[in-house]
Amino acid sequence: MACSNQKIDGTWVLSYTDSESSFPIFSEIITFDNGFYESDNFSFGPLHYEKSNGTYKLENQKLIFNDTTKLSVLAITNDSLITRHENISYILKKLNDTLKNKEPNKIKLEGLTFDADYGGPQISTITFQSGRVLFDSQLVMGSSNKFMRTNHNGFDILFQEFALPRIIKGIDRDTIMLYAFHKKVIKIKMWKK
Repeated sequence: MACSNQKIDGTWVLSYTDSESSFPIFSEIITFDNGFYESDNFSFGPLHYEKSNGTYKLENQKLIFNDTTKLSVLAITNDSLITRHENISYILKKLNDTLKNKEPNKIKLEGLTFDADYGGPQISTITFQSGRVLFDSQLVMGSSNKFMRTNHNGFDILFQEFALPRIIKGIDRDTIMLYAFHKKVIKIKMWKK
């Protein structure tokens, strides 16, 4: 496989792994652009947020960050990047620029309660309160289910402990549209309760 920087350029979200749980123990959004990268990383237990940037290059099926950190590249396609570190493969999905939120300031979450449709038969109630997420008025996983929101390369990202990162695309009438990426794209709709 020939690797080229042009093939990897774009914004990617860590979606799943090949480990038993399939969910990574951290969330990451990373943008590659002409030899430079920028990353937002949100890890769980203990809660930690980190923003990093630097240089990258693809060389001999290795992704090399800042001339030191190396990941094996197993495959690059139009919508997937598969890397391997130690004994775990990490699958990242490429984000399409159509998911960028043009007016993120119009969407408020903190202190509000929403009904949410994850595409299943049931509607959940979600409250964003004091940096924590409550589902159906109960804290999930005790009091540690925290969230944070950040803008990454024009993408409005909602990080949450023990959940996939969600891309807030925008609001249509009173419905907030979000997208999460696992083995398939998950469309989420939220509206104020």
